[in-house]
Amino acid sequence: MVREVRRTINELIRAYDDMPTRHSRDALLSAIFDLNAWYVIELGEGENRPPCIAWEEEEPTLLVFTDEKRATRALNTWLEDQIETVSNVRRVGLEDIAGFFSELGQWGIEGVRLNHGPWSVNFALDDAVEASSSFGRIDDASVEQMVDRVLLGSAKEEDILDRVCHLPSWYFVSDVADSDDPLIWIMHDEPCVLVFTDASQARSYAVEQGLEGCTTDVGRLIEVDPDAAVEYLEDLARRGVSGAMFNHGPFGFYASLGKLCSRHAA
Repeated sequence: MVREVRRTINELIRAYDDMPTRHSRDALLSAIFDLNAWYVIELGEGENRPPCIAWEEEEPTLLVFTDEKRATRALNTWLEDQIETVSNVRRVGLEDIAGFFSELGQWGIEGVRLNHGPWSVNFALDDAVEASSSFGRIDDASVEQMVDRVLLGSAKEEDILDRVCHLPSWYFVSDVADSDDPLIWIMHDEPCVLVFTDASQARSYAVEQGLEGCTTDVGRLIEVDPDAAVEYLEDLARRGVSGAMFNHGPFGFYASLGKLCSRHAA
């Protein structure tokens, strides 16, 4: 499993190094942020330990590894003579990557060096932060956290749209048991299609509303990838539906179909 992940990323790094196009860059970033975790080396003892960095073109650059074995090997070989204090490998779950990036500011880090060695790549920290919004793994909690940040003013609505457009699936509840048309309700005086970012949310909402056939995956739930979903939303827009309500509830958010479709196309 680890070797397969490493080989795939090595190939993507090589492809990006040979031909640094937007396509090769996006493919690499997608794979990097699809990992379960990154691994960094921390120095010293106590709670506020600095990460191990390299100086590249006079800028402090964080050393990041895509698996624990690679990080441990680096710590016990070529880094051993350079580190004069207690050190350890730290796992950084990708679900916590936004908080981790926030930590790096206090150390003045300017870049991220992935897998230091023959097949390696360096991204500016600002580019890595931006990429985490577009390519980061999105689960139900992270979508809720992003909505909360928008409400607090620390994120923009566009950040949510970028994230949901990179989800593997969207979920709808069919209007009736034998229909492929999703529920469309009048909200704020306009017809809105209900969209969910997680199957359990869609099922829970439907059950709470007393809709039969939604207690199992084969009932009235519809799962589609965002590309197919947006094509259908374009059809709904032509039929007079003007908006989409994602995850109806305390952490729900609204998007006009026109804005959503244009954002996904970009």
